[in-house]
Amino acid sequence: MAPQQRRHERKAFAVQFQAREAHGVGQLIFTSADLSAGGTFLTSDLLLEQGEPLNLEFSLPGQASPVRVQARVAWVRRFPEAGEKPGMGVEFVTMKDEDRARIEAQLR
Repeated sequence: MAPQQRRHERKAFAVQFQAREAHGVGQLIFTSADLSAGGTFLTSDLLLEQGEPLNLEFSLPGQASPVRVQARVAWVRRFPEAGEKPGMGVEFVTMKDEDRARIEAQLR
């Protein structure tokens, strides 16, 4: 996704995400390459399909309560160019305002 299409600035930020598909079945672990209040890029060789919904949970450094968010796979990088990693751009669809504010504060 081109930077001018983003509503939130992303910064390089590695954090572990626990993911469940929308119906709550199964659990996957991903690591982010970047993070914003609107989404993240999850590096992985296991790739979901564009548009697939999932529930994510992750903890910000120094904070006890996790951030929980309903998300969707916005785009998939299946065949990375040299220097890139495979993974998925994920859009945060639904989250508490206080969690979005916590992410923004962490990234400042």
